[in-house]
Amino acid sequence: MNKPFIFVSCGQFTVAEKRLGKAIRKMVTDETSYDAFFAEEVQDLNGLDENILNALRDCIAFITVLHPRGEIFRPDGSKHIRASVWIEQEIAIATYIKRVQKRPLPVVAFIHSSVGLEGLRSLLHLNPIPFETDEQVLNILPERLRALNAVAVAAVVLSIGSTGCVRTEDDHAIKQLIFSIYNDSDSRIEKMNGQIRIPADILKHDSRIANMDEEKQTDRRYRVFRFDERHVKPVPPKSLRNLTWFDYCRQCAVNETRQGFIGSMLVDEYQIEMTLWIDGQKYHKLKTLKELAQETNVAYPGT
Repeated sequence: MNKPFIFVSCGQFTVAEKRLGKAIRKMVTDETSYDAFFAEEVQDLNGLDENILNALRDCIAFITVLHPRGEIFRPDGSKHIRASVWIEQEIAIATYIKRVQKRPLPVVAFIHSSVGLEGLRSLLHLNPIPFETDEQVLNILPERLRALNAVAVAAVVLSIGSTGCVRTEDDHAIKQLIFSIYNDSDSRIEKMNGQIRIPADILKHDSRIANMDEEKQTDRRYRVFRFDERHVKPVPPKSLRNLTWFDYCRQCAVNETRQGFIGSMLVDEYQIEMTLWIDGQKYHKLKTLKELAQETNVAYPGT
């Protein structure tokens, strides 16, 4: 997705649940300035599990609906009604993002009145909204979306993209990594601190001096660049700013591994990272070379 999006975590076991998930997705796009991710509607070459994990990593807000999945009897004889295991796992990942990665992730949660507390959810202050019918969810959601939009609108969205081949050198296809930020708030960004971390092996064809400060590294596998407001112009509200770009070459990294096909697979998992700190808030973006190859980039150097 090229636009900031909200993750919709809703059951897909029944036709009614799928219908609700699609309705929530449509409501998000109609009522907010964001797109929405609902796994039932995803159709591409990535595995569904990879799509879900990537979407959880990149979303700016999280909506979850817990439907009943059946009852169990505990050793003490008490009856307990469980929710979807998938939904519980997605809630756990969202919790990790908020608690461990310290990334802001507004949450709106709905829970069927019959579903009990279980697992990590029993330790969270999730404050889910109880419901009996799916119609109740759709009736309540617009108001929650307006509140969610007001919170999420303060987000700064980081982007790491790739162009196609821009030239060839030593029979290697040279592409460009593009790093940008989208200021989705109503305030002008004047001050910031940031860091870009790139595997060194893919930068062997980049002879340009980056418009950033490079840090000396004891780990020679990576090159790390620091930047702040000295390197980046102020970013107006609701606008995109391309920070910098680097020439990179996947083939150089494959050659360095000297492991043939296995080396190629390893290089696909190389990670490019960007971290940004603004007003005490941390923003983070990570992409693998495989993900970059599968995406269409819309940002270009020099803008």
